[in-house]
Amino acid sequence: MAGERRKIDLDAWTPPELDAEPKDVLTVKKYAERWYTETKGRHKPRTRQLNRGYLDNVILPELGSVPLESLTVQDVRRWYASLDHYPTRNANAFSLLRTIFNQAVDDELVPANPCRVKRAAVKTRVIEPVALTAAEIRQLADSMPAQWRALVLVAGFGGLRWGELTALRRSDFTLTESDCSVTVARAAVRMKGHFVVGPPKSKAAMRTVPLPSALRPILVAHIAEHAAPGRGGLMFPADTADLLHDNTVRPRFKRGAAALGHPKLRFHDLRHSAATLFAQAGATLADHMVLMGHTSSAMSARYTHSTAARNRSLVEGIWE
Repeated sequence: MAGERRKIDLDAWTPPELDAEPKDVLTVKKYAERWYTETKGRHKPRTRQLNRGYLDNVILPELGSVPLESLTVQDVRRWYASLDHYPTRNANAFSLLRTIFNQAVDDELVPANPCRVKRAAVKTRVIEPVALTAAEIRQLADSMPAQWRALVLVAGFGGLRWGELTALRRSDFTLTESDCSVTVARAAVRMKGHFVVGPPKSKAAMRTVPLPSALRPILVAHIAEHAAPGRGGLMFPADTADLLHDNTVRPRFKRGAAALGHPKLRFHDLRHSAATLFAQAGATLADHMVLMGHTSSAMSARYTHSTAARNRSLVEGIWE
């Protein structure tokens, strides 16, 4: 009776069959759609767009018609095993399905969560990131057009995400004799052909990142020559004065990376590079999480990488 009352409260109850008409079964699709609607105010637009894609293209085509209370661990395991080899997408889709069923458990619609495939939510890298040295970051910046050199330096020594970089305003930088830092207060994402600017990825991503003091004169010169006018002007505007698109920067970035001997370098690898430099400089795990804007120690661990030179230094050190 308590379970039936809970279904009534959630508007999921259907009366007993009084005739031959089929019962309106609460399927995975119906409940997932309800969950998606109810989470509108909790998730950012980009997250909702991704979740919509996982539901429509990965989860619901096979599992949508299954009655919610009938989905078993074996069903989920077979579904996951049948997916094409897209590790990150599959891990995210599994995590989303597990989250939806966690809510169903809380709603007392199912006795247990059937999403219990071991390591299914673990993301495995398809492309191993590249961590540049400080000298390589400076070389890469020098190879870029003048208006993008500071962009590469802030990314490589500050570890900001692309969306955080492109949304930066002049007022986000503190460039005094005693302080050289940047405050991340917003981020930009591109959705359906236009940019959307909003809060960063998480509360932890709203942070102030100290920058090497050697960057101060470079940033001052950049503001004078390339930033949009006014305190609220974009720090790294496109030629159209709009937000900068990564496709605009990518060709020159790839040429510069190839000249360095890293033809597979991605712009996001500058964030990996900064994370590695922070760790090698002696940052504690807590320091690292704050600098990178991470919410978990596991995420910080994913972004730190050793280098051959660092390994050689450590090995030589154990002989002494």
